[in-house]
Amino acid sequence: MKQKTFIVIAALAISWYGCRKKDGLENLNCSSIDCCYTSSVKEIIAANCLSSGCHGNGSANGNLSTYEGLLVRVDNGTLSKRVLEQKDMPTGGSLSLEDQKKIKCWLESGAPKN
Repeated sequence: MKQKTFIVIAALAISWYGCRKKDGLENLNCSSIDCCYTSSVKEIIAANCLSSGCHGNGSANGNLSTYEGLLVRVDNGTLSKRVLEQKDMPTGGSLSLEDQKKIKCWLESGAPKN
């Protein structure tokens, strides 16, 4: 009986983990995604992070209103961690999959100021 219970629990855990990993960001082909800072990423940040007052100029939460301010979060890994992995930023994880793809591709290209 214990062996059957273990097998069922293991199968459920594997199934849950497999579903959780499929978020549309794995094996992403960035060749057709506009991931420029000035035309994509800056607009995403402005619409989702600055408008709420959370990460604007002078914010105690960090200033993402400039490339240099955003680069601090890129360099320490918190942008990727909070937006793409934990998906708790912006608050409530409300960033669309398309915007997540743009940010991921921008990060993978070295987060240039382009």
